[in-house]
Amino acid sequence: MGKAKSYTKKQMLGKALMYIVLILGAIYTLIPFATIIITSFRTTKDSARGPFTWPHEWQIVENYISAWEMGHFDRYLLNSIFMMVITVIGTLFVATLAGYSFAKFRYPGKNVLYYTLLLSMMIPFQTIMLPLYFILRASKLLNTLTGVAILGIATGLGFAIMMMRSFFISLPDSLLEAARLDGCSELGVLLRIVMPNTFPAWASLIVFVAMASWNNLLAPMIYIFNEEKYPIPYALYAFQSAHTTSYELLSAGMMISILPIILIYILFQKNFQANLMAGAVKG
Repeated sequence: MGKAKSYTKKQMLGKALMYIVLILGAIYTLIPFATIIITSFRTTKDSARGPFTWPHEWQIVENYISAWEMGHFDRYLLNSIFMMVITVIGTLFVATLAGYSFAKFRYPGKNVLYYTLLLSMMIPFQTIMLPLYFILRASKLLNTLTGVAILGIATGLGFAIMMMRSFFISLPDSLLEAARLDGCSELGVLLRIVMPNTFPAWASLIVFVAMASWNNLLAPMIYIFNEEKYPIPYALYAFQSAHTTSYELLSAGMMISILPIILIYILFQKNFQANLMAGAVKG
């Protein structure tokens, strides 16, 4: 009994330490986010007092209206949404077909092709910036949002295909064979059996791809020369000058810029978390 009680006490102590570490980690993560939110409601005088002081006055709406107008968010928001939609749709289409092929078909060179694709994930974007420039120019896609979106699809395909392949491997082959025996063609199997079960994987992939596309600033700055075509991260430059920074407007602009991604995460949260948990259990 003594050993059992001692073991129970050790378990309780271990759980307590785990919760303490998790709580401290959550606080450490949330403090910068909370600071940005509070700063976005400050006045200019309150911002000068420091980020960790409680505001004397609150500007709930004024800072956001000023940030929206000064940063031209209406223009940059549409640019980012356009690129994100093309990138997400293109990535889902290619990754679904390629992932299904790698998971469920046998053909010569499949493994070589797949692992070559995975190796491409290790190539830094900075090393291929110049070749991509000439490719976009030859394709007449330079200085276009479509060209940058296609680059986003190409550079993120390795991870996307790996993710979809892992999901398709978990689908039982007996389910697909039953559909084939019932007279379904391969296209019918894909559309009627595979696709309806793919949404959990798609939800996770949409969150990852949308976030990467939304935060992408380097590629547009390199391959787009027209300032009116820049994505939403560029809008945050409007609140900084050579000598001063409007921290209250910058914080309001940051909140505006991350709001669409938060909404996307909330929309796909249930399936996103379920897919991550399923991957953890399989792993």
